[in-house]
Amino acid sequence: MNITDLKNAVKEIDFDKEKQEQMILEIQAKKKPCRYTGILRVAAAAAVCILTIGLLSVPVRAVVNSLVRERMESVPKEEITQITEQIQEQRIAANSSTREYTAGEKERRGELYAQYMNGLFPTGELTMVDSEEEAEEHEFCFLTTTGVFYLPVNRELTDEEILEKIDFERKQDYALQEQHAEEIAEREAAEKEQIKEVVASGGITEEQAVEAATEYLRQVFGLDGSGMEIHHYYNEPDVEPASDADTYCVNWSDYGNYRYYYFHIDASDGTLRSLSYSHEMEEAEAIRPTVSEAPEKIANIKMQAQRFLEEKLEIRESYKEVKSYYKVNTTDETVSRLVDVLFVGEDGASYLVLCRWNGEVDDFSVTTKEDYEVQLQEEVKLNIYYYKTREEREVEIEIVED
Repeated sequence: MNITDLKNAVKEIDFDKEKQEQMILEIQAKKKPCRYTGILRVAAAAAVCILTIGLLSVPVRAVVNSLVRERMESVPKEEITQITEQIQEQRIAANSSTREYTAGEKERRGELYAQYMNGLFPTGELTMVDSEEEAEEHEFCFLTTTGVFYLPVNRELTDEEILEKIDFERKQDYALQEQHAEEIAEREAAEKEQIKEVVASGGITEEQAVEAATEYLRQVFGLDGSGMEIHHYYNEPDVEPASDADTYCVNWSDYGNYRYYYFHIDASDGTLRSLSYSHEMEEAEAIRPTVSEAPEKIANIKMQAQRFLEEKLEIRESYKEVKSYYKVNTTDETVSRLVDVLFVGEDGASYLVLCRWNGEVDDFSVTTKEDYEVQLQEEVKLNIYYYKTREEREVEIEIVED
């Protein structure tokens, strides 16, 4: 997900520009020890889920599963109100944890989330505390003022504790959904009218977009959507970023394993405008090379990016230029997590493929060289702003092209 997408996400949130910029940078940097749970949690100064790849048309992750929705609707209104107030009063913009999940906890969370969606709910409630002093008295709890989950230091979470955490996160989602219920209803009504106009002018329906995205999910990732939640909506003509305008966004979320798949389908002809795949940050960090090692990996990454276009998306064209870009923090001597590979077509239209350093593809989009390079410069500026404001130090960041 790029910086423009993050900017668009926080436009929907009711807090000032400084906090918006701070949140954008925190999410992009994934600064430890905070661990963002694979989804952007924001609202007021808060911690509730919005997917971080692609974007929901409203800052709410809808509770769509019938069993979970029934459970949420049975939660006393006083509790939902309390959670909403916690969200608005939190001093940071995203839920975090005192440590990473262990490999065993990650595996069990995926399994337990699937069971949760099928009606396996916790027998107890997550312990809430209002101060760090209280938090230190518990092995497992949630500090309401900072949005931090305190996890056991010397043992793994039990299945019950994992379920309590999952359940509480869904209550946060539901609380935000209820808070924005009127806005959601208005947007949905307006969206239906816009879709009618799209179809009347020869465009595709939302159902056809879902069919197209489902085929891309199978074609690119070998998945059929089973066991995941699906959301879809229409992006109006004046939406930001402009690259998403007049598209249907169709997305699948495997919340249990923190994996998210987003597709933007052109509303006029059903072609793929962009796709994004997001999963564990640690996986990308583990393969990030040193500054001196990076250049020798570029040729292979370019080759894999072109193979992705040809084999996964069936795009076989000639290009007048194929360029790679990555950022180097010359102060810290580190490289960016992703390498951008830009395929510039003979007619000026370009394909952008974002790869990890092992060649695995995270994102694809249709763009132009000019638009992409403007976006890249914005990312550099925001990176520098992050270090200046959050770490109170100056860094230099360069763009390396090949």
